[in-house]
Amino acid sequence: MAKIKVLMLGPARTVKGGVSSVVNNLYNAGIDREVELKYIGTMVDGSKLRKLLQAAKAYFQVLSCIDRYDIVHIHVSADASYFRKSFFMKIALRHHKKLVLHQHGGDIDRFYGHDLTGSAHDKMVSLFNRCDAFIVLAPNFKEFFKHIIVGEKKISVIGNGISIPDLDLDHKDYSKRNILFLGRICKDKGISELLNAIERLSKEYPDVHLYIGGFYEDESFRSRIESLSENVTACGWIDTRSKEELFAKCPIFVLPSYYEGMPLSVAEGMAHGCATIASKVGSLDQMIDDGRTGLLVRPKDSDDLYNALKKVIEDTDYQKALGRAAYSFAKDNYDITKMKDNIIEIYKDILR
Repeated sequence: MAKIKVLMLGPARTVKGGVSSVVNNLYNAGIDREVELKYIGTMVDGSKLRKLLQAAKAYFQVLSCIDRYDIVHIHVSADASYFRKSFFMKIALRHHKKLVLHQHGGDIDRFYGHDLTGSAHDKMVSLFNRCDAFIVLAPNFKEFFKHIIVGEKKISVIGNGISIPDLDLDHKDYSKRNILFLGRICKDKGISELLNAIERLSKEYPDVHLYIGGFYEDESFRSRIESLSENVTACGWIDTRSKEELFAKCPIFVLPSYYEGMPLSVAEGMAHGCATIASKVGSLDQMIDDGRTGLLVRPKDSDDLYNALKKVIEDTDYQKALGRAAYSFAKDNYDITKMKDNIIEIYKDILR
């Protein structure tokens, strides 16, 4: 039986971000062995000029090869990602290709519900309704988009997947007061509130230490982090090996974002048996059973974050119980193989 031919578009696989990580995880799970897959990066890290040149390059790459493929699968988020990807949606439709839109990002209500108005909103509704399948990360996002897309059956919920490590949690050290954050260093990730909480905790627990794996998107935080160097280490953008080393030494994971879709870092924290603390935004209340597999805190609330961190630091038995429950949940729900299989089933369905 001939393989399904898929042209997939999204940020370059080298981009430091969640969507590129999802794509790389799909490759690691072998999606390119089960379908004939070509991936074209429409965005790269760097200056606005570099991004514009990459988008233009991708545009001509797509035009040169689109006729060889059955399906165009586009990873799209809000803001610039939507406007950039809209050009590629139109190409796919002009060439009468089956179109799969894969919605990422958490700030959808602001962008699709408020920022896009008038004719821009109408064009978005028209484009989205012409797709053959629309993938969202969690049920709450399906609830949002079913008011935009006519025909709820087009919308499928497929959560992001990761490779689940084979852990022996009996050997994980929950006595260390090491905390891990993975993500961009910027306001929207809750860095200000996190640093405030760590500064307060350091006065009670001098050995508490926050490891930050991510690049500075907002340089204004650099001096603050350096001033807390006894309790905070900025590791820069980390590779897979370094990430595994940090998960091994950190029994607590934290992500106090202002908005999220379905963050891979939280799934990874849970899959490494960490007591995981995250803001109650996006689909996080569906990823974390508050009090059982992790703790949810109010976004932009450093007091709530401080109290949650203190709770797991003070009670290592509770910390361990959260970590064990999180690991069990992650194994059942975040396996990348399941995500890959569900996507391929959508490909089959729309070609039937």
